[in-house]
Amino acid sequence: MNLGWGLGRCWGCGEPLVPNEVAGMCPPCQWAWPSLPGSEAVQRLARERVGCGVFGVGFRLRPDTHRVVHRVKYGGFPSQGRALGQWMAQGWPAPPRDVVLVPVPLHWRRHVRRGFNPPQALAEGLATGWGCEVQPRLLRRLKHRVSLTSATRAARQSALCETFGVREHVRLPERVVLVDDVLTTGATFRACQQVLKVEGVEVVGGVWLAMG
Repeated sequence: MNLGWGLGRCWGCGEPLVPNEVAGMCPPCQWAWPSLPGSEAVQRLARERVGCGVFGVGFRLRPDTHRVVHRVKYGGFPSQGRALGQWMAQGWPAPPRDVVLVPVPLHWRRHVRRGFNPPQALAEGLATGWGCEVQPRLLRRLKHRVSLTSATRAARQSALCETFGVREHVRLPERVVLVDDVLTTGATFRACQQVLKVEGVEVVGGVWLAMG
């Protein structure tokens, strides 16, 4: 697969997009790895992992789509995540107007290394498409850890315990939707949900670029 990654090019094949395709995918690629709005099976699977609402899943992880996620996370350009967020917003209904999008944070060391936070870029793209607010500094990551990509659900939950916190002196919204790049076991979602619940913030659901 030729990933074109320039502005105005398809995320799948790299071909230039016409004006009504600027959100990131040409029609043939949308057909080849479909976005998942309206898929009851996918929504049910995601809800089983997080026990909460599902406001968006971009695609399932496969060898071809995994490369898209990797490039969004490590490619160094937040514009890519924003474009995919806008693409997702075209297919998924917007959450209620009073809901704030909250991206899952990186540890500051990883943020410095990458130059940006991929879930924040995704949230900004979603917010542009949905017309809602993003609060990127509500959560902070307290611990710098190794990747948990291949870890079990129990191992993830244990490692993520006390990993996240709510920043002091920030406005606390009443209801939020968490935004992250990949949904695997749901442990990251539940860890963030737990610390927000302690502060009286209700997490009504989540959005993920991909689901493993």
